[in-house]
Amino acid sequence: MSTEVSEDNNFWEVSESTGVMPGSENTIKGGVQDSQKIPLGATHSVMFPQTNAIMALVLAIGSFACGGGLILSIPALLVALSAKKITDGIPSHPDRGIANVAYVTSIVNICLSSLLIIIYTGVFVFYMSA
Repeated sequence: MSTEVSEDNNFWEVSESTGVMPGSENTIKGGVQDSQKIPLGATHSVMFPQTNAIMALVLAIGSFACGGGLILSIPALLVALSAKKITDGIPSHPDRGIANVAYVTSIVNICLSSLLIIIYTGVFVFYMSA
């Protein structure tokens, strides 16, 4: 049982260059570039024509909430149509979605209001003839 340690076994030997990763000579030289930050809502650099899409949406939702029916829905439809006319020509216009929602909301409200007027008129005629 002889425990001979060979001279070429350097396993437990501490190297002089501590903290250097093997293969570190293969690094890319140069500085790190700053990341380019794109601000939220970065449409300020491009000028879009103004629309009244928000006003059309407020009128359309107000006709539902306040029971305005045709009184608020028809102006909402007209304003939404003018906003859609502007935004349809520019696919990246920020008001395009709002104009479409106002258009659909006002049409749905006009249909519901017209249906209610027809039902109320029919009920009134039915009770008056009886």
